[in-house]
Amino acid sequence: MISFLFLKRMIKRSYSTTIYYLIASIIFLIIDIYEIVTIKIILPFILISLLMSPSIFGIMFSSLTVSLFIDDRQNGLLEFFIAEGIKPRKIYYEYVLAFLLISIPITVIVSVILGLLVRNLYYMILILINSIGISWVIIPPSLYLSYLQKTAGSSRAPLGTYIGITILLSYIYLGSIINSAIGIQNLMLYAGITILLIAILLTIVIGYTIKSEKLIP
Repeated sequence: MISFLFLKRMIKRSYSTTIYYLIASIIFLIIDIYEIVTIKIILPFILISLLMSPSIFGIMFSSLTVSLFIDDRQNGLLEFFIAEGIKPRKIYYEYVLAFLLISIPITVIVSVILGLLVRNLYYMILILINSIGISWVIIPPSLYLSYLQKTAGSSRAPLGTYIGITILLSYIYLGSIINSAIGIQNLMLYAGITILLIAILLTIVIGYTIKSEKLIP
């Protein structure tokens, strides 16, 4: 599959950056574990803060995906794929899939670890749904914005980074004003499902807007 090739190239393209993102994710995970162990009672607001570690890797790794897309577009690889008869929609989906192939496994592993530590299966499901949704929803608009740009810009802070951070900050803010545990759980359940559905919808809809003539710079 092309997506595995993209994933391999993303990692080989910048080993140091990939390792840095992994280390950052591990640091956030350690902070969450320390929080769970020391507090012992998982308050509603603390539950929202546990979204940080499983979401942060996806938010950061989106920049590598967008960078690879921009480079491949500029060096003629996308033009080669189109000349080989690969549909532009499929090319776009392969980049999204390459991102998901690394972000979702890490998100699942971290979410399961946190869920086991809090000893609550429902909390683990809430963390998993929300973190996958946050990680996924950032990549389609980031790739689409890069697709619309005729001249490649800086991809160090792609649109998805700001979207992901905004979602996390919104969760933290709402968690600070909602006092009940049921309210926090309902927020994470309905918001998490909504974000995940939006991510899937954006992936599909944006894919159908990708045209071959715009993929070629």
